[in-house]
Parts: sequence; C-alpha cells; structure tokens
Amino acid sequence: MTRRESSIRDPRAVLGNGDPRVLLSRWLFSPLQGARLRGWLRVLRDNHFRVHPAYWGRAALTTISNAINTALARREQRKFGARLRGIRAERPLFVLGHYRSGTTHLHLLLCCDPDVGYPNYYQTCFPSTFLTTEPSSSSLLRHVTPRKRPQDDVDVRLDLPSEDELALCADTFLSPHMSWHFPARAEEYDDYLTFESASKTECRRWKRSLDAFSRKLTLKYGRRLVFKSPCHTARVKMLLELFPDARFVHIHRHPYDVFRSTRHMERKVRPLLQYQMPASDGLDERILRRYETMYEAFFRSRELIPPGRLTEVSYADLMADPLATARGIYEALGLSGFASARPAMERYLDSVAGFRKSELPPLDRGAKKKVSQCWARSFETWGYTG
Repeated sequence: MTRRESSIRDPRAVLGNGDPRVLLSRWLFSPLQGARLRGWLRVLRDNHFRVHPAYWGRAALTTISNAINTALARREQRKFGARLRGIRAERPLFVLGHYRSGTTHLHLLLCCDPDVGYPNYYQTCFPSTFLTTEPSSSSLLRHVTPRKRPQDDVDVRLDLPSEDELALCADTFLSPHMSWHFPARAEEYDDYLTFESASKTECRRWKRSLDAFSRKLTLKYGRRLVFKSPCHTARVKMLLELFPDARFVHIHRHPYDVFRSTRHMERKVRPLLQYQMPASDGLDERILRRYETMYEAFFRSRELIPPGRLTEVSYADLMADPLATARGIYEALGLSGFASARPAMERYLDSVAGFRKSELPPLDRGAKKKVSQCWARSFETWGYTG
C-alpha cells in the first residue's frame, strides 16, 4: 500500500481525529471556494475534470460556493467599483522569504503596528467579495475553521494576517499553489512562481488582481499595507512595476532547517488542499527545485530595488531578539512609528512565549548533500555552514 493510499484508509485521517473542524477541512473546505465560477470551470476543464472520488464533496462545494461568490462579486463591483478606481496603495511593505523561513512570525510581528493594514485570512479566501460579505460571513465561518495550522500549530483565526497568495490564487488561478490543488499539472502551475515563462496576458491579469486587492484593502483600512507571500520572493521585478515605492524585508534561515520544515509542511498541508492524488511522491526534488528557482530569480532582481528599500534579517536573529529585529527593519527602510507599535508587538510576543516548535528528525547525510549542492549560493551568501 502506498503512503497516499494508506492516508485515505487511515480512520484518523478520515475522521479528522474526532475534531469536526479538521474533518471539514480535510475533506470539504478549500481556499478556492472564494473564487468565481467561470475560472473554476476552466480549471476543471484544463484538468479534464479529473477529481479523485475522495474529493468529490470538496469539488461540489467549491462549484456551489463559486456560483454564489460570482453573484456577490458582481454586487460588490457595482457598489464599490467607482470608489476603487480613485484609490492606490502607497508604499506597501512585502515580507519575502522561502516557506518555513520565519515569514509568518515576522509578518505577524510587523502587523502589530496600529498604523498598518494587512489582508486577513477571510479576505484572502474571498478577495472578490470581502468588502460586502466579511461582517456576516466571518462570524459563521469562524465556528468551522480549524483552530491551528496543521504544519506547526500556529493559531488560525479569520481576522489574523494571512498570505495574499491565497487571494491571488483564488482570483486568477495563476499560482504555484495550484500544484497542491491539482498535482497532475504541477509543472505548468510552477511556472507562476516567477512568471518568467508566463504569457504577457497572464502577467497583466496577475498584476491587475494584486492591484485590485490592494485597492480594496486600502479602501477598507486607509493605511500602509503589509503583505506576505513566499512566492513574492521570486517576483520582485513584477512587484516594482506595480508598486515603484514598495519596501521589502527578506528573511532567511539555515537551508537544512528550511528543507526539513518545508518537507513536513508539504506532507501536512497537501491533503487539505488537493482535489487529486499526487501521481508520485518526488517531494524532495520538488522542494529543492522550487527553492533554487525562487532564489535564482531573487538574486537576479534584488538589484532592481532602490537603495534603502530592501533589508534582510535572519531567522536566528528574529527568534533571539524580535523587538531589536523589528526596530532594525523600521530604521533600515525609513519607516516611522516603531515606538507606537512596540507595545502591541510586546503583547503579541507575550502571547506566543510558550509556543513550542514541531520536533522534526534531523536530515540524513544524503539529504544534506543534496541541499548543500543545490542551494550552495544561499550557504555562501548568508554565511551558513554545511
């Protein structure tokens, strides 16, 4: 029996360990349920309507939700379209870094600042309707949303800061996250990490989506925005084309720790997202290739960032002294307001003081060799030892 077959037959996986929230997340819910119907039907067609029987319920709920969402999106556009055309996001800050490099912790810390706005989990799941639906729908959905992320037990709440990649994926389907949903076409979806092989039409559509999402958030909050997506690490050029006044903070972590933590994340998260079963494992190779592609693009494009608009921090420094790290980011990027943000940052840090990271097995010699070879530039650039 293969690993993927055993996960289907394992009663704990089927019943969500007795937690109905996990059960719903494992078999029914999807971040794509905030998409619109036309795009979703195109995705199904491109995948030849191949959905594993275990996920027919998820696909059916996605189709119904997308139909409703399409009508609500039209209503929202009629109500806010004119106002949104006169709004622009000013000086957004983008948190960059590979998955499992500390981007979430850093994002949550920076979003403590009362003078910034950020997309929350509800808004990233329903990017085309949140201005009109969030007050009513979020109160209902919070009763069925899992309380913790499966990969690391970080709190999940609909009002907490979230990755804008979820919104871009649901709005355009132009995201490497689609390879988790439909792994049969993973290689094609992976092109949307850098967009270097994407068509001009796809690039324009993606930029329009992020622009529209940022305008909505600016209308709602009226503040400078803080975004976070590991995928944006490979898209600096596109982000600068859209936001010439953007700021960037990049966080890096020892490649061995990134690799083993990403492997753990993938194994935990994929079953919560997929509509198909992966054809084969090949997980380590995918992680190695994606990191390499991401950082090749980052190293090529970071020189495009004007002086004073990019700063880099390490995961080790963030964990050792998060307030000093945050202060350094504010100073390096010329951001004001650290003094007023500090009390909220301290409260957040107190709230996670007892958090325990997942205990993961060390990498074997073969895995270390592969990581050292494939990610050699990261070891050299940031001074990590093998």
